[in-house]
Amino acid sequence: MSAAIRFRLEPVGSTADLRREWSEFDEAGGTSFFTSWLWIGTWLRLLAGDAHPLLLRALQGERTVALAIMVRHQARRHRVVASRQLHFNATGDPRWDCLGLEHNGFAAKDAASPWRELLAWFGSDVADADELVIPGVAESAGEAAAFEISGSLHRLERVPSFAVDLAGDPIEALSRNSRQQLARAMRLCAEDGPLAIDEARDPEEALRFFEAMKPLHIAHWARRGKRHAFSQPFFETFHRALIVDGIASAAVELLRIRAGATPLGYLYNFRHERRVYAYQSGFDGMDRRRPGYVSHALAIRRAAQRGDQIYDFMAGANRLKESFASRRYGMDWHVVQKGHVRFRAENALRAAKRRLFDASGAGG
Repeated sequence: MSAAIRFRLEPVGSTADLRREWSEFDEAGGTSFFTSWLWIGTWLRLLAGDAHPLLLRALQGERTVALAIMVRHQARRHRVVASRQLHFNATGDPRWDCLGLEHNGFAAKDAASPWRELLAWFGSDVADADELVIPGVAESAGEAAAFEISGSLHRLERVPSFAVDLAGDPIEALSRNSRQQLARAMRLCAEDGPLAIDEARDPEEALRFFEAMKPLHIAHWARRGKRHAFSQPFFETFHRALIVDGIASAAVELLRIRAGATPLGYLYNFRHERRVYAYQSGFDGMDRRRPGYVSHALAIRRAAQRGDQIYDFMAGANRLKESFASRRYGMDWHVVQKGHVRFRAENALRAAKRRLFDASGAGG
């Protein structure tokens, strides 16, 4: 019988030692890009001194079977609801949690992550926390079952997410209407010259592409009246460092899509375990030729030809993602709570407010 899994919180300690240990999980295929050492190591190196990250070690006997980072955070909501929080691979501070963490989870050697054991550990007094906050976990049967039987209070926000299976020619797998729209957009874009993709060849060129993407990205979200990715300074600081460290191994790719000499836009993607993560982009939003549609189509076909298996648009719904997607899944944001009266009252008020909102929407 396998030994039970137990958890230990400890100082992060030597970054060099942790890198060697974490890299073993990368090499075993036990991480997503967002839990790989490239992402986690860059994040730990750049966190401000007041974040105080801790290493969460999952042990089976004396063998480490999984790792994650935890950060303690003192929260107060509505001025009266106080909570001692533990954040899983995050901090609880919006200044640092501006990176759009998705596909979160353990760095683990086995296929199944120890969610159930983690929730049991949190439910004990050992964790010394009132809430466990776990952002951006890709929906899975094992994760769902663990949270359902945990016995703790549980809030879940599930965001629709989209991906493209890259077997065969994924563009030919589009619906007839989508293929026709794409062909028209490509013809219009190609009026300026042949369509092409340029991949940044070194950190300097990658940073130039990133800098060119930035105003296009900001303008797109500003026109919609929504917050853009560059709103917090840490976002740019982090990604400039990530690009420099990741471009040589092709774990990070910056792409310029152009028609002749005219740029149509830029894609900032990650690659890990034959999966492409379509992370950020920038296009001329006033261009009616749909340069974003064309750019992603070219990048999807390129990824398929290269031998990648999944082109992942990740969380958030829009028409472009839905047109290309052959796979739909949920990205889950979890808050697990001890059964304190203040949380039960807060959750009851949340539920009442949601029912009122739904009723007014249905009636209006």
